[in-house]
Amino acid sequence: MSKTVKYLIIGIIGGILTLIVDCLLLGADSTGAADAIEKYSMIASQVSYLRIGLAGSFGFVGIPVSVLGSYVLYMLTVDKDTRLAKLYRYSLYGFAATGGAIHIICCYLVTGLKKDMEAGNTDLVMSVFEEQAGYLIPCFALFLTIYGIHVVTMFLLVIKKKTAFPAWFCVFNPLVFKIVINAVGGLGTNAFFNGLACSNMSLGSTIIFAVCLAAIYRRKTEWEQ
Repeated sequence: MSKTVKYLIIGIIGGILTLIVDCLLLGADSTGAADAIEKYSMIASQVSYLRIGLAGSFGFVGIPVSVLGSYVLYMLTVDKDTRLAKLYRYSLYGFAATGGAIHIICCYLVTGLKKDMEAGNTDLVMSVFEEQAGYLIPCFALFLTIYGIHVVTMFLLVIKKKTAFPAWFCVFNPLVFKIVINAVGGLGTNAFFNGLACSNMSLGSTIIFAVCLAAIYRRKTEWEQ
C-alpha cells in the first residue's frame, strides 16, 4: 500500500471520528427554537455531560488525524517549493495544531450553556460572553484564519493545475461542502439535521478523501507515491 493511500485512509478514519463528535455534540432536537441562542440552549439541555466529554476527547484526536488526508494534496503537488505549496503545507500544520483545541473549546461552550440553564440563568448570552469571550474570540479568529488559508490555497493549487489532479477537481473543496452541508442541515430542526449541519467540515473532508482515494486507485501507477 502506497503512502498516499495510507494517508487518505487514515484521513477518512479521522473524518469519521470527527463526524461522530459533531453528532454527539449537537445532534439533538431544537424544534420550536426562536433564534440561534434558543436553539443551542435547547440542544445543550438535551446533551449529557458524558456526550460532551466523549465529543471533546474524540474531537481532540479526530482533526489532527484527518489532516493526513489533506496532506496527500501536498504530496501530489508538482512543485513543492512554490510559495503557494508551502503556504498550503503550513496551513495543514496550523489546522492540526488548532483543530483539536477548537473542539475542546466548543465542548466547553456547550457545557457553559448547560450549567447556566441548570442554574436558572435567564440571560444566557451575557453570561456566556462574560465567562468565555476572553478566549473564545481570539481562538476562533485564529482557527478561522488558518482554515481560510487552507481552503483558498487548496483551491488555487488544484485550479492552477499545480497538482496531479485535474483543474475541475477544485470543486472538491472543504468550503464548498461546508456551504452545501450547512444548507441541507438547515432544512430541519431534528437531531439528524442539527447533527448534519454541525458536521459540515468533518463530513465534507471525509467525502473529499474518499473521492481522492477513488481517483488514485483509478490512476494507480501515475498518482501513487
